[in-house]
Amino acid sequence: MQSFLRKLNGIFARGSSDSSTWYPGDMAISEEQFNNYSFVIGSLFTYFNDLPEAKKLRFVKRVHQFRLSKKFHFIGLEHNNDKAILISSSAVQVTFGLNNYLLSHFRDIYILADAYHMDNDEELYIGHVAPEGIYLSWKHFMYGYSHKTDNINVAVHEMAHALLYNNFFAQYGIDSHFRMNYEKFSNSTGPILADAVANRRSYLRSYAFTNLHEFWAVSVEAFFENPKGLKENMPELFEALCRVLNQDPLTNDKLLKSKL
Repeated sequence: MQSFLRKLNGIFARGSSDSSTWYPGDMAISEEQFNNYSFVIGSLFTYFNDLPEAKKLRFVKRVHQFRLSKKFHFIGLEHNNDKAILISSSAVQVTFGLNNYLLSHFRDIYILADAYHMDNDEELYIGHVAPEGIYLSWKHFMYGYSHKTDNINVAVHEMAHALLYNNFFAQYGIDSHFRMNYEKFSNSTGPILADAVANRRSYLRSYAFTNLHEFWAVSVEAFFENPKGLKENMPELFEALCRVLNQDPLTNDKLLKSKL
């Protein structure tokens, strides 16, 4: 794992200061498209099923646009539109409160049947983010959404990494709200990290304390997987995530501010 983390830190070290604020508009969809998307997404996403109708329409439009903006590569799997819709939904779930939600830097998403090796590393991976794309194990994607309260969701984890990369190290698709509030988040979570490391205990799983990037991604997993548990056990962290993502997953409406 250390070799992977070195690669990840290398990726995050190469960046751009561009802060473009172009926002994608909603694409029009037909009633038939809305119903088809809703059926696929609702079969797996409790998050989506909790939304009021107006927010479901917003969610579906974003999923549709996200899916069309990416090239999906199926490795060890047959090409399948439903899988592409569900992967897109995981990205939209994480970015639902933001204006720039397309993760525009990433044009390619690779969906592998199961855990995989990366480069010459002997360790197995279930997901990772690299400058050339987002990689996910389909088996573990399904596990994450089928086991809804264990704070483990590889899709949410990797989309959180992709969101961070896109807003600090990419050249376009920057969301100004996210950048500003993530900087506050990273400053405010220092004491949380220090306390967990010193006392060797935390509500978050231990992988969160590998580095700040993993602390972010694991925290976002817990935020969506079991928001009630996170709020009860780490209320300051929960509130910080609400601000940076402009969401409160404990509410049906999800969004704190509809327009930023």
